[in-house]
Amino acid sequence: MRKKGIVLLLILSLVLSTFLVACTPKDKDTGNNTDTPSGKDEPSDKPSGAPEEPTGEVKIGNKTDLSGDWVPYWTNNAADYDVYNFIMGLSTVDMTPEGEYFIDESVVANSEVKENEDGSKTYTFTIKDGLKYADGTEITAKDYVAHVMFWSSNQLQTLEAKADAGYYYVGYGDFNSGKSKVFPGVRLLGDMEFSVTIAAEHVPYYFELPNVSIMPLNLAYWTDDTVEIKDDGEGCYFSDNFKPEDYKDKINEARFGVEDFPATGPYKLVSYDTSARTAVMEVNENYPGNYEGQKPKIKTVIYKKVTDETALDELATGGVDVLPGLASGEEINAGMDLVDKGGIEFNEYPRSGYGKLMFQCDFGPTQFVEVRQAIAHLLDRNEFAKSFTGGFGTVVNGPYGESMWFYQETKAELNEKLNQYPYSLDEAKKLLEEGGWVYDANGKEYKEGIRHKKLDDGTLMPLVIEWASTEDNEVSDLLVVSLQENEDLASAGIEIKQTTMDFEELLNWMYRDGSKDPKYSVPTFGMYNLATNYTPRYDLSTTYTTDEAMLKAGYNTNFILDEELEKAAKSMVLTEPGDNEAFKEKFVTFIERWNELLPDLPLYSNLYHDFFNEKLENFEMNSLIRISDAILYAYVTE
Repeated sequence: MRKKGIVLLLILSLVLSTFLVACTPKDKDTGNNTDTPSGKDEPSDKPSGAPEEPTGEVKIGNKTDLSGDWVPYWTNNAADYDVYNFIMGLSTVDMTPEGEYFIDESVVANSEVKENEDGSKTYTFTIKDGLKYADGTEITAKDYVAHVMFWSSNQLQTLEAKADAGYYYVGYGDFNSGKSKVFPGVRLLGDMEFSVTIAAEHVPYYFELPNVSIMPLNLAYWTDDTVEIKDDGEGCYFSDNFKPEDYKDKINEARFGVEDFPATGPYKLVSYDTSARTAVMEVNENYPGNYEGQKPKIKTVIYKKVTDETALDELATGGVDVLPGLASGEEINAGMDLVDKGGIEFNEYPRSGYGKLMFQCDFGPTQFVEVRQAIAHLLDRNEFAKSFTGGFGTVVNGPYGESMWFYQETKAELNEKLNQYPYSLDEAKKLLEEGGWVYDANGKEYKEGIRHKKLDDGTLMPLVIEWASTEDNEVSDLLVVSLQENEDLASAGIEIKQTTMDFEELLNWMYRDGSKDPKYSVPTFGMYNLATNYTPRYDLSTTYTTDEAMLKAGYNTNFILDEELEKAAKSMVLTEPGDNEAFKEKFVTFIERWNELLPDLPLYSNLYHDFFNEKLENFEMNSLIRISDAILYAYVTE
């Protein structure tokens, strides 16, 4: 039995249906259509309807290692973030499966919006009574204020966290830098009432509602009962005893908390096996339900590590029940074989993101745009995408994915304007020569071997690129053959040295996270192979920041300092909500500059496939939601 593919309501269905058909091998009849699935293709004798109470378990497999760093303010990876979304909730703003943001009235009893004379905008929220953490602790307005204050504070910035929760609010800069202890854009107005004020410089904002999406934080868990948040009428501030040197150990311990982690989402953590990279979650009995009143119907969720070699075998034998987001053609076709045998079903949907070679652009050869462009000309991306996705994907030329409506509506224009970087050894050599890579190791005219460039101080830089990749990675293996061992790479005078490591270590190098080990603070690798997925909030306004403090805090992991690119990224979101034409126009301008600078080399955007045991009912994914959202509506039948 094959479950029909889900196509997003947010996307132009005629355009996307063409993409889906084009990317589906002819020998696999996936039953694609442009409607939401209406059910199974064959009758079933399984019980129908969700159970009254949570029951059973579901095991989710992911090839990304859990690190146990749950919150997304340090080196939290995609797998960690999945767990975070299972255990965190009760935000003031939520989102429908179609990508529409709204104030969640299951959390907010009342909300008011005021446009101020200075151009700023104030949102005032009254929180509903009766909200609780998993341990039964009552939630008040102070918990919501604590989230913004804690994750914006200079204390957390000092501990190398990306403390940006209140980035859009009045006074954030001075509060975050430690210049002011008061945060005027955050007000505690009563036991259940608080407000946040968006600074005039961020008004209008295309994604305004997500900027006031705030969830509760149990401050005592992260500090202790003596740290307080106060408001004397000018804005919130911490009690004087909140000093980073006194709470560093407590905060670092809390990052990796398990049983005592103060969950507010549909599930709570009950165990985490660091060696097996497996997290076990159970229903949070104090979760009131989402905006539709939906509560979890699956009692236990197990999130575990799988490998490329064993993932589908584990699905076939019951070692896992769900393999979400499979991307390569080889594993998708193997998954389809399991579907044909029976007992396994699937979802499919176009990706809201892309696979890429990521460059760090502030040191070594990759700091020079001609090197990044030359590498682009030395990788046959069309062949690479075909080989990796097996026909379930296409090449893109910027930071976007096939599912995005604004890309689909500007695709023809972008195809005309963007450099496609076709495969060309001659073009690669020309770019390198124009960039000054014209010397050999002895400073003489380059003829063969590794090219060198004479720097301003007279030293010679060899064109040797250090590449960090993860172990047992199909994309890495394909890049070795297609790029690193490509004879034309050597002919161009470039050498790429690969170092393999686990994903947690790779992120430490990428973020230059000295809190884990001082060695990571030293720029070492100029190239990484990674992938990026986007939410409906396509906001890259800080992704390419040139602000020194924000760079230090972990923004702009490309470390590309280009004011024109930064300005274009910010301009996109400084658009009236609903003005789609202006947003698209600014998107094209941004992508043109990005495509020229090439901080990443896009490799593919593909059609995701989730394969899952047929015992899992009502499991429906799309590219806009997370697996925690889909599992909330699912249930198991044994």
